[in-house]
Amino acid sequence: MENKKFKKALDFVLLMEGGYVNHPADSGGETNFGITKSVYDMYRKSKNISLQSIKNITSDEVEEIYYKKYYLPSGADRLNDEPLGLIHFDTAVNMGISRAGSFLTLSQGNKDKYLKLRRDKYIEFAKVNPSQKVFLKGWLNRLARLENYIKQNYEAV
Repeated sequence: MENKKFKKALDFVLLMEGGYVNHPADSGGETNFGITKSVYDMYRKSKNISLQSIKNITSDEVEEIYYKKYYLPSGADRLNDEPLGLIHFDTAVNMGISRAGSFLTLSQGNKDKYLKLRRDKYIEFAKVNPSQKVFLKGWLNRLARLENYIKQNYEAV
């Protein structure tokens, strides 16, 4: 896959998503590289490939799933502002395509407003569902890393 904007955005997402996790409080359940077992199973079924443990997902599968399930459907590929495209893609991965779309609309493409909407939603998640409070620090750290990544990889160019 030769989409440089996507590859750059995926590099950030994979830095944040890490490897295999099965946290009991995570409603997404078992994940690897940020991809849930259910998404991986649907992907393999769509290709008529036998199901296997999410622990065995390949880097090619990871790339294709992120591109076809999150990057393109979110519309991140159509945003001319590359840092905004990264923010939008990362939000789609972390919070869902629909919510990312709402943030994009509400922010009118303003990166600072978009990030504030996302930050506020994380805080709301932790208030409304105390079981999610365990993830709040990590979510807020992700936003801080995203802002730093943008400064280092886009604004210096």
